[in-house]
Amino acid sequence: MAKDSWQQLVKEATERLRSPDATVRSDAALSLGKLDAPEAPAPVVAEAIDALSRILDDPDEYVRKSAVHALGRLRARDPRALEGIRFALGDRSEQVVQEAVTQVQQAADAGAVDGLIRVLGRRERTLQNAASQALVRIGAPAVRPLLETFKDRNLRRRVHNQVLRIIEDIKGRAVEPLLGALEDENQYVRAYAVALLGRLGDDRAVEPLVRLFLTDPRLQETVVNTLPRLEERGVLEAPSGDRDVQLPKEVAAAFRKLASTPEALQALRAAVAGGNPKVRKFALRALFEVEGARAKETLLGLLRDEDAEVQRLAIRLLGKLHDKTVIEPLLALLKGANPQVEEVVWNTIKVLTDLREYEQLRSRVARERAGAPARPTVRVFKTERDVSPDWWRDQD
Repeated sequence: MAKDSWQQLVKEATERLRSPDATVRSDAALSLGKLDAPEAPAPVVAEAIDALSRILDDPDEYVRKSAVHALGRLRARDPRALEGIRFALGDRSEQVVQEAVTQVQQAADAGAVDGLIRVLGRRERTLQNAASQALVRIGAPAVRPLLETFKDRNLRRRVHNQVLRIIEDIKGRAVEPLLGALEDENQYVRAYAVALLGRLGDDRAVEPLVRLFLTDPRLQETVVNTLPRLEERGVLEAPSGDRDVQLPKEVAAAFRKLASTPEALQALRAAVAGGNPKVRKFALRALFEVEGARAKETLLGLLRDEDAEVQRLAIRLLGKLHDKTVIEPLLALLKGANPQVEEVVWNTIKVLTDLREYEQLRSRVARERAGAPARPTVRVFKTERDVSPDWWRDQD
């Protein structure tokens, strides 16, 4: 088709767009989509896009839908067509928005993410599903704007589950944006980023999660709950020994790398002294990985801890020091200890001694318990008796 023919097509269609008949206007809009042909001159295509953009507020929804469809055909010739499609995402008509979402999905237009997120908040289930699919197709550029929805309490309540599902469906492409979100100033964004990294299961998350544990006390419990998910997905190698005492190899390596500074060690000790039992036990294992024998005094200080689980973990870690000087503090713990603690103490002492020493210590403790002094019995006499050496002289 010659250049003049293309110009004539646009002129005629533009005139028909002003018709009082909605069907004529709709057909005119669809005819402008023919300018997607490679031979159509660029200025003519731009003129058609302008004409279509002007009727996106047409009173008839089918005219608006036809305009969006035509803009979708022209986007390959001129990216400016996408601006009109993004505008249509906010249309009041379900039909128009459905067409706009379809065009956005085909184009994988990252610039339409905000509009698609608004569609997620609509009541129409078909639009919600279509917007979700489009956001998954867009991928990584959609992740941070999706996380931003958690900053708004009302929006978070409406689209919470959809956002989580979309980011999970984006899969590996979402990992890098989620890692970046760990440094966001908003606590909700960071918390959801941690949880999603656990669901996705990627080894790139291990070191950033450990760093977050050391720098953000408010999210320590979230990190502690997330790391086992990585182990479940095969990202972390399970401990070769006692998993109640040892951390996964990758987590231990990350702590040894990141917790070498005085500030990081102080953060670990503060976590050990904190209030949450799960966080305290995790931090204690991490501290032992970092300090080894230098953690002895900390461990001894926890032998009288009010939390029985923390107390038992400290006892077991002392056994890993292979230091016989901890035996006496452990034996002192047996006085008034509950049966569970007593069992852990003896199991630890068994590791630190040979059989002969162990039996001697058992015998010693048994003797001490058996030989505990009883309460003395005091006999009181009602009348005093003369018990002097010459008492018999007064008997006559």
